[in-house]
Amino acid sequence: MEEPGFRAEVMEEVTSCSFSSPLFQQENKRGVTYRIPALIYVPPARTFLAFAEKRSSSKDEDALHLVLRRGLRTGHSVQWEPVKSLMKATLPGHRTMNPCPVWERKSGCVYLFFICVRGHVTERQQIMSGRNAARLCFICSQDAGYSWSEVRDLTEEVIGPEVTHWATFAVGPGHGIQLQSGRLIIPA
Repeated sequence: MEEPGFRAEVMEEVTSCSFSSPLFQQENKRGVTYRIPALIYVPPARTFLAFAEKRSSSKDEDALHLVLRRGLRTGHSVQWEPVKSLMKATLPGHRTMNPCPVWERKSGCVYLFFICVRGHVTERQQIMSGRNAARLCFICSQDAGYSWSEVRDLTEEVIGPEVTHWATFAVGPGHGIQLQSGRLIIPA
């Protein structure tokens, strides 16, 4: 059970903070761009974690991997660290997409859910063929995003054999939430 007033204190802490510059910017008109951002706040560490897909173009099939920026809240401002590639959030032969973080308050763990899509298979190709190329994965951090676990593929455990009947799926956009019961809810 959370302490009385905890939620109000966290909301006041976050809303009194201002952001005045973009966290992820396109590097050039035809090249590297960032898409599908997600932001979460880790209250005990007074830290924001901002995630996005790094892509070689604006096309979904050109997603490369996920990136992270950590922001430490000091007073009414946030000091942002440089962009860091999350190479732990990858499966061989797949591109990583749709970051969807959630903070679990009891353990203090930040879970980052995402999908990994085989090669350059497009969503349209999956839908037209009726053959799913996506995997449901996650990594977690016990230290507010400084380090991350190895990737875990949850596809068989969560979706099971039914995945062969799905054309495709994704998580996000945005972030997950934790109910008072402790259950984590991830949009999909």
